[in-house]
Amino acid sequence: MTSLILSFFAILFVTDDTAAALPRTISGKSVIDNREIQVGGNSKKGLVIAFLSAVCPCSDSHLIELKRLTKEFPEFEFVGIHSNTDEDKNLASSYFKAAALPFPVLRDRGTELADKFKALKTPHVFIVLNDGTLAYQGGVSSSHHFNEKTERKYLREALEDLSTGRRVRTTESRPLGCVISRGGENAW
Repeated sequence: MTSLILSFFAILFVTDDTAAALPRTISGKSVIDNREIQVGGNSKKGLVIAFLSAVCPCSDSHLIELKRLTKEFPEFEFVGIHSNTDEDKNLASSYFKAAALPFPVLRDRGTELADKFKALKTPHVFIVLNDGTLAYQGGVSSSHHFNEKTERKYLREALEDLSTGRRVRTTESRPLGCVISRGGENAW
């Protein structure tokens, strides 16, 4: 019984330690115009971090929902992270400029942020509250290709729950999409 209790506290400690290690602010260079940007700490509730790709059709299909959520939940700050080391600078810059997202997309040199968050695929999203608590991580939805008939809209549900003071009903889901390429340092 004592070892069971100690195991429980060890798991609790590791979970709390991991959550505390997540950044509440993120700095980096814009994929579009290479200017230095810092996000986080400017919202009432927290930061939504979305790992995105310029070539992944799954990531692309979820952009419409991310745009909607940005408007519907202004108490959260949003940021996109581009981590794929195999995507060309000009392609990524052109793609995200044309996407006209209402939030910045930062490049992730050497996949440091993807590694820190343990982001696996695009899209993979995280909600970090202002106190550093990880409130949600996983897919934007339960579908590879987002549409209005998508069964579960996980990110929307989590933001609704947090906005109304309810406990997040699903704190983790499986991200669906293209694997984040970690093949080497993204030189640009």
